Amino acid sequence: MSKPTTNPEDKISKVSSARKLLIVALIAGGVIAIIYFFFLGKEEGVGMASEQSSQSNTVEEPPFLEEGTLWFLSDNQQDTLQQITIEVADDQEQRAQGMMHRSAMDELQGMLFIHDRPEVQAYWMKNTKLPLDIIYVGENKEIVTIYQGVMPYSEKSIPSSSEALYVVEVNAGFTGRHKVEEGDFIAFELLN
Repeated sequence: MSKPTTNPEDKISKVSSARKLLIVALIAGGVIAIIYFFFLGKEEGVGMASEQSSQSNTVEEPPFLEEGTLWFLSDNQQDTLQQITIEVADDQEQRAQGMMHRSAMDELQGMLFIHDRPEVQAYWMKNTKLPLDIIYVGENKEIVTIYQGVMPYSEKSIPSSSEALYVVEVNAGFTGRHKVEEGDFIAFELLN
């Protein structure tokens, strides 16, 4: 009896088919893993770390709360330069939050910060999206320092030139547009 002969081309064809099948199976498994990881796994808390991080860093923009009225007065306190509606930050938590995470403010709106005692104050713009004018005001309500157009997100300390009990933040350029200067005064009335 003679031994059956095997054609070498048949062996190559069988090996090539097995490799092709293995490659197709690996690709299909990869596609399934990607679909699970990116789409289905999110519901179960699986997903990319950067995506989870960006979701946890998303902060809802606080609404503007109308809590009073503030007037900018000339240096002789006889002429009103401008009147604005104010939101008030008068405790540590509110002062720390300030204007952070807000993307817009009306021209005639601002925030009044009321501190516990007069001292040199220093503010910064961390997490503040819009440029502001920062106005430091002494205990007698005289404007002691104005910084115009302070850049968003800056962590640079912006100090008052002397003791301040109050700080007013308004849109960048407000003080120039309404001719508010150091040596002028403020007056305010709170709603409650």
